[in-house]
Amino acid sequence: MSYNTYTQQGSFVSTGARKTLLLRGDIDWIHTWNLTTLAAGGAGTGVEFRWMRGFEDDTAIEYTKLAADDSIAIDTIASGGFTPIDSSKTPKLSAINSTVTAVSNASPPLVSLTSTAGLEENDIIRIINVTGAQQLGGIDFTIDTITANTSFELAFAPTIVAGTIGSFRRVIKNPLYYPRHRYISAITQATNAVITLTVTHGFTVGQIVRFQVPAAFDMTEMNNLQGTITAVSAVNNTITVNIDSSGFTAFAWPLTTDVPFTPAMVIPLGDEATVLDGATYNQGYIGVELAAGVDSPAGVLNDDIFWMAGKGFSVNNE
Repeated sequence: MSYNTYTQQGSFVSTGARKTLLLRGDIDWIHTWNLTTLAAGGAGTGVEFRWMRGFEDDTAIEYTKLAADDSIAIDTIASGGFTPIDSSKTPKLSAINSTVTAVSNASPPLVSLTSTAGLEENDIIRIINVTGAQQLGGIDFTIDTITANTSFELAFAPTIVAGTIGSFRRVIKNPLYYPRHRYISAITQATNAVITLTVTHGFTVGQIVRFQVPAAFDMTEMNNLQGTITAVSAVNNTITVNIDSSGFTAFAWPLTTDVPFTPAMVIPLGDEATVLDGATYNQGYIGVELAAGVDSPAGVLNDDIFWMAGKGFSVNNE
């Protein structure tokens, strides 16, 4: 029996948010050490975390400092651990969170729920089967203003008739190619149409896009039109295009009774100078996501984290 392995290693200072490590290739194991908590005299904090192939996503073995004498307890954690990512595969989603109790008719809509575990502001979530708000089902939204275990906002969502109970899942990674197809939440009637997207879009001035606006959204004059982006707003998550929509029918988000329907979308076609490149840039990567917190591998704000990961190979000649 012969064995071979390769390792990768590095370090980072925690921002208090999840950390995605980009790796040279697939891994079979990863260890992290929180150098800040290792050096501190306090108790009850994770100092080392381990994950191995065969573990479930978001899990880990945790080594917790018990007291100032540096005694250690070893335990497994079912969430807040490591999640491997291969962005060339189907978008990875978190487990279903079924604690939604209401979606308001505010602008932006407020989602009330009993568990915000694992969520951070600017995360992307996918709404699932909200009673009275079925028109949100399957649509991705950027979230904002999280109140722990109480609510979060759908930052760029349309105003709807209020819904009640339902579920959602966090979208752990974005699609493979850039620029990305994005869902539309609003289009203005203007000399230069302004389009609001449901998820932080990442489009830039000069990119060429095509619009898919089905009949359920009323502004059918916009369907299949092609335009060039002339301005973007990160604050409002909008793009402005050289299409005169002032005489078009007003854009309106469908009602829950309109389900099923095809979403309204912006589809990238390329750039003015290089039409192909702007629609096909491959942003694929292999990596691992580290959850943040006192009992998670990415630690809390300003923690110094050292990590090591590896891939093992074996050849059995017996």
